Amino acid sequence: MDIFIEKLVKKKRDTLDNVIIIGTIILAIALITLLILFLGPYATSMFLCIGIGYVAYVVIVSRRIEFEYALTNGQLEIDKIVNQKKRKNLIDANCRDFEIMAKVASDKFDESVKGISEKIIAVSSLDSQDIYFFITNKKEDEDEKAKRVLVLFEPNDKMLKSIKAMIPRKFFD
Repeated sequence: MDIFIEKLVKKKRDTLDNVIIIGTIILAIALITLLILFLGPYATSMFLCIGIGYVAYVVIVSRRIEFEYALTNGQLEIDKIVNQKKRKNLIDANCRDFEIMAKVASDKFDESVKGISEKIIAVSSLDSQDIYFFITNKKEDEDEKAKRVLVLFEPNDKMLKSIKAMIPRKFFD
């Protein structure tokens, strides 16, 4: 029987997102004002102002981030979706290759994450109560050695039951 479970998680805006958005708006207004003051209200400055406005718009909408989790027959794929347009694969891992999987709030988290430099955080908010983690090996290229990577994500109950059935000895509640 084939297993296919999908979940979409929308990232909530945090302080960094708000700082980037407000900073972009202030910078765009300042640059547009300086352009008009120094170059005058001519066609060249207007085209530059439109360009600055467009760049500001792109930066602001790039803060709309979603994460998609897809579990297909033991293969977990996590993608980052920016502004519902650009998709980037963050990790594609087989559940049987997980070293451990548990809730972030458990005592297993602190003892397991020591020495792991690469982290993938694919959650709506770090304050969420339903965050799980797993540790696996990730290869960037065929020539490169696999690195241990820590992944934080928010699976639904159906996904958790399927993963637990595949790796009962490595799964901790």
